Amino acid sequence: MRENELIGEIAECLEETLRLQSRVTEVTERAHQTAGISGADRALRGKVTGLFFGLLAHLEQINRLVREET
Repeated sequence: MRENELIGEIAECLEETLRLQSRVTEVTERAHQTAGISGADRALRGKVTGLFFGLLAHLEQINRLVREET
């Protein structure tokens, strides 16, 4: 696979991760509303962001490595 293809694939993975993060936030907010839990929006978003932080950092590291090696 060429560098541009690899970088494109990694970019797609990053975009998908951000979409998943957004969807997980939506689903968790809905569950909180269903359970009658209120006022957790800020803390909830922080927790979901924390869950995805490691994955995003890892994908960015792979992206840097691909760019450095080519």
